[in-house]
Amino acid sequence: MPGRLMAGAVDSGTGLAHRWLRQRGLFAELRALERSGRALEGSEEAGGDTGDSTGDGAGKVGRGEGAGGAGKIGRGEVLSIRLSRVQAALLAEAVACSRYRSRSAYLRAMATGRDRRGPILAKAGVLFFWARAHFGETIGPEGQENLKRLGRFLLGIGDVGKMLALIQRHLRAARLAASGRLGGAESLPPAPKRVQQRAGSGLSTEVSARVCRERHRLIRENVRYSAYKNKSEYVRHVALGWDRNGEILARCAAIAEWMEGCLKGQAGLEGQVGPEDWKRLDGETHRRFGVYLSGPGASGRVDVEGALRRGARHLLGATSETFASRVPAEL
Repeated sequence: MPGRLMAGAVDSGTGLAHRWLRQRGLFAELRALERSGRALEGSEEAGGDTGDSTGDGAGKVGRGEGAGGAGKIGRGEVLSIRLSRVQAALLAEAVACSRYRSRSAYLRAMATGRDRRGPILAKAGVLFFWARAHFGETIGPEGQENLKRLGRFLLGIGDVGKMLALIQRHLRAARLAASGRLGGAESLPPAPKRVQQRAGSGLSTEVSARVCRERHRLIRENVRYSAYKNKSEYVRHVALGWDRNGEILARCAAIAEWMEGCLKGQAGLEGQVGPEDWKRLDGETHRRFGVYLSGPGASGRVDVEGALRRGARHLLGATSETFASRVPAEL
């Protein structure tokens, strides 16, 4: 059913909703460019504002929209949403940890589906990615340094502890929101101070962004195809990453808790992650979700090729191989 596929009830093994939304967003960008009378080839707007339908075009989009792109396609209509105070804070953190230069640019990209990797919950897929890459290995300082670099690349946070704290904050917010128990800021662990500084204060609970007619039409179509009640709810959920599969997010939270334990020395071996630590993660995953990461999957191989691969793909919006190819070589 289209409503379920386009909303958060998508099967975690397919990621089809993500690809469909990005493709729809790409075609909408092309139509907007055509209707603005601009040629696609060689245009600065095409290179910056269109982004990549299959990859993380956040950096390109941010530069394109922040460099005077508003007058090129046009911003004749207004997209408005209402937020609670805690939702406004979470959105500000997502924008602060993205490559977009403004909240409006971020909302345009998320609402059209052009970029599905902006939310912090989407970037939390790096935990699945890292765990799958190193599962069963003894991880010393080099492996931990790789995780720091990935944190800097995705979130602008080079400290693993602070990265985990931010991810856990957003995971808890999604879980509480899904059960209708998300209250004020006191119901969540605080964001790292640096992120708070980047996000700013005095956040508005009524947010608007100017959009061109073609993009606005696409957003309204996305809402109709989704299971969300109205446009405001739809935009809030996709911008915060709350449309992601609940079980995948729960598994991500389990990995984050395990990593936090290793970091605090509660499970590590003198600064290392060793076989016993992986066994503990394996056992905890089976206890909570009935899946052994080291047990046989559907293909007969260890299920690390299933649970961790699917988690990374669902949140990051791409296969682990595709994501790895887009990480700068210097990392």
